[in-house]
Amino acid sequence: MPPPVILNSSPVILNEVKNLLPLLLFLLALSCRQPASTELFVKAPGPYVFAVDMADSTAAYDFDLYTRIDATEFPAELRLDVVWKGPASDFKETVYLPVSRGHSFFSQESYAPYRTGVVPSNPGQWTLHVSLPNPPEGLRGMGLVVRRSPLAAQMVDNQ
Repeated sequence: MPPPVILNSSPVILNEVKNLLPLLLFLLALSCRQPASTELFVKAPGPYVFAVDMADSTAAYDFDLYTRIDATEFPAELRLDVVWKGPASDFKETVYLPVSRGHSFFSQESYAPYRTGVVPSNPGQWTLHVSLPNPPEGLRGMGLVVRRSPLAAQMVDNQ
């Protein structure tokens, strides 16, 4: 049996690794960025409380609300009492979420824009409290989609 052949190619491999190192570090840095959107869902019966990070003062935020109702009868819309609790202020309002028939007779969905282009008066951690005064039978929960975009892009879109 002939002796094994050992190739001394480690300087070549090291040079290739050195050349790829900046690219790998760049890709690693990109993977550490905060996602542009997040989705939160709280199962029924609640309480429906969502922690929303709006610490980026150079961003605007869009919010969508959604739910699913598994029942044969359902309301045309859901009344939602909404309370935003921020670092230095609170905000209350009542909104109505339209309900549309889902893909089956027993499933109805509601997904609608809630607020777009929100720039918080006080950047930081906010909490969204959603309550339903008359929750329908078969309500599966409430969801919130948060999209963050650069404030400069929002200004260009609004012109």
